[in-house]
Amino acid sequence: MRIFLFVMLCGIGTAATTARADRLVDTREVARGSYLAVQFSPDGRDLLVTGPQLRGLQLVPLAGGVPRTLSDEAEAGVHARWLGDGTVAYRAARGGTRRDLIVTRTGQVRSAAAALQRPVAFAQNERIYAERGGQLREISSGDRFFGAVVAPDGDKVVFQGLVTGLHIYTRSTGTVVSVGPGTAPAWSPDSKRLVFEVTEDDGHDLIASDLYLYDLAADRVTPLTASERVIERRPSFAPDGARIAFDDNTGGLYVGKVAP
Repeated sequence: MRIFLFVMLCGIGTAATTARADRLVDTREVARGSYLAVQFSPDGRDLLVTGPQLRGLQLVPLAGGVPRTLSDEAEAGVHARWLGDGTVAYRAARGGTRRDLIVTRTGQVRSAAAALQRPVAFAQNERIYAERGGQLREISSGDRFFGAVVAPDGDKVVFQGLVTGLHIYTRSTGTVVSVGPGTAPAWSPDSKRLVFEVTEDDGHDLIASDLYLYDLAADRVTPLTASERVIERRPSFAPDGARIAFDDNTGGLYVGKVAP
């Protein structure tokens, strides 16, 4: 059983409700190897994954075939993300410093210094800052915060508190809403839903994890999975918004359909 705890940040917020509405169906394993942190490509044909300790980047074709290595650099998967042109932005240690890089599907790497802009929201000194009206604003308080993820529409940001869980900041309104416990959040393509994991441990090891869906308009949290056999982790929406990919913490990659 999951217990959801909600808090208010910056004096603004609501408590999401839980309900059984959506679920993940027709889930299938699409690949198995040393894979973690799956992300659909913008065209939906490939899965971008990293390895143990988030080392390296690989492309796994959904239609089958041999995975292709894009990078074998340490911690390349930490901040890896797809760009609109189908390339992948990531960070790696080169020449003694961490550098922003871009890699193509064929493995060609170039500097990202001139291609990437400062994100509209970011974490610094365990606080979250977001741009609004041309100015930076601290949008978090009362916890240690990290992991800002901007929605595709550029208006919403989800971030995580060490104790208080997930929160969503909307730049256009300046409001903050508490979602509740969760990690590894990922936005739907239309920026209207958020998928994330809720894990359990015994104080030493991870013993369970399920996926949940948050609907912003309904302010509702829905359990997507309730499996005792698979530890569902690090979900990602497909470009069509109808499928979700995830890994099982042991190298397996899965894809399922979101169904009411």
